[in-house]
Amino acid sequence: MPERTHREPMGRQAACIAAWEYDQAARAEFGPVLGGVDEAGRGPLAGPVVAAAVILPDSLRGFSLYDSKKLSAADRAGAYEIIMERAVSCGIGVVDHAYIDRYNVLQATYEAMRQAVSGLRITPGMLLVDGALIPRMSHAQRRIVRGDQISQSIGAASILAKVTRDRWMMEMDAEFPEYGFARHMGYGTPQHLEALAKHGPCAIHRMTFAPVREAFLRRQDIARAADAAASAPEWADARHAQGARGEEVAVAALLAKGYRLLERNWRVRAGEIDAIMADGDVLVFVEIRSRTDQSSEAALFAAAGSVNVRKQNRLRYLAQVYETFNTAPLSQHMRFDVVAVSFDDRLGEPLVEHYIDAF
Repeated sequence: MPERTHREPMGRQAACIAAWEYDQAARAEFGPVLGGVDEAGRGPLAGPVVAAAVILPDSLRGFSLYDSKKLSAADRAGAYEIIMERAVSCGIGVVDHAYIDRYNVLQATYEAMRQAVSGLRITPGMLLVDGALIPRMSHAQRRIVRGDQISQSIGAASILAKVTRDRWMMEMDAEFPEYGFARHMGYGTPQHLEALAKHGPCAIHRMTFAPVREAFLRRQDIARAADAAASAPEWADARHAQGARGEEVAVAALLAKGYRLLERNWRVRAGEIDAIMADGDVLVFVEIRSRTDQSSEAALFAAAGSVNVRKQNRLRYLAQVYETFNTAPLSQHMRFDVVAVSFDDRLGEPLVEHYIDAF
């Protein structure tokens, strides 16, 4: 079977015939059941990665089943219908933005490809895969660079993946019309970047992609400045001053225990985490509560008890947001601590109680 890694310039029809011939050679070597696998959507700032696996009959010589990027939208739609009507079997895999943010887009691509192959009704004797071999697959595979231009089966998979994803993004355009998804399909066009700057990310944006993250953080900076301006008079309030003093005392106490301070007053629109620290290889989200009371013990009890279920749930959510924006976390382990600080001027130094793994 020829190991073709590039193609000389030729007419579209000749290229499509050459792609069919490549697959015929593969069938002669590996058997008649040949699968092609490709993906769409690794580069966009929003939406899923979609992969397709296609088993074609050997009777489609000359059909325009070729690199989806080389076809017009109308040609892709026509080719899509041919594939759905004539293919022996097809499978689709869709992996959303949340998976991409959690594991990275390469792992999401592999997962989408595995899903697509698992959707085939019959097992191919060989999978021809565009670009890279798929990890954790028992099927025989051959990697083909620019495979969508070389193999008819991969070309068909690229069309199926592209059309499936584009149609999904057009549905999302109706839900989020301010971003123009129907025009750019989530890619980082100037129009899309302008919408991100104006509106911030929406529910399907990939938060770990730099332009999305930067747009989010810029909007958070604006919101933080507005909140600070609105609450400026409160800084003189005795209660606020007590809270700030309590945070200083609590952080100092944890530093004295050997903890490392990673963030102070880490804040997003949804709320604030008083301190984020490292206890060895454990990531610790710290809620600090301070009180003044006639009884120092009563103040400590009241401070710790004020972290109610609603506050706990909000802190868990904020921790998830923090992990989203820190793609290389300290470790797989994390916990939530509460530090209660009691101020009683009659006793001099404040009392500190540290509740480890508080909830």
